Amino acid sequence: MDEGSKGTRDRILDAALDLFVEKGYDKASLRELAEKMGFTKAALYYHFPSKADILMALHERMHGILDGPLAVLDSGPQTLDTFEKFLDACIEEIHTNQKLFMLHRVNQAALTKLHNEGHEGAHIELEERARKLFSDPALSPGERLRMTSAFAVAFVTPMMNIFVLDQPAEDEIPIADLKQIVHQVLRAR
Repeated sequence: MDEGSKGTRDRILDAALDLFVEKGYDKASLRELAEKMGFTKAALYYHFPSKADILMALHERMHGILDGPLAVLDSGPQTLDTFEKFLDACIEEIHTNQKLFMLHRVNQAALTKLHNEGHEGAHIELEERARKLFSDPALSPGERLRMTSAFAVAFVTPMMNIFVLDQPAEDEIPIADLKQIVHQVLRAR
């Protein structure tokens, strides 16, 4: 989507994402964001009542990363093939949205506060969905183990790159290599 076709709300979130990653949520101001956008603070308040609402909307973008890949799992019975397609789609989305992961690394305290103020419902829903997927009785215990292990590799590796190794979002993980490793874990015998 080019800049001209994006809605104002999305453009604000894109600018806030850059600002919150660069300066941190606590040090960034709405005045600064408004100036960056060429807006008044009142125009920002029209779209977002507070800076915390902007952070929440960015956090919800992160939740949305899985929406497309989850559709792969909803399209039929759970098999190693469909799970492999799901993980490939997840890796692509994580790769495309690395800056959101960086936002979470840089702003952990603000996001922890956000969660403490009642945002756990979305997480519980994802946990329930994962629990249902990984406990499918049609899958053998070995398949379930390989699926959970491959899932961990697909999700933890990019996060480790950003959170533990402190790699900037621009230092991309070679996704073809990551997919190959995930496939090997999933197909291990």
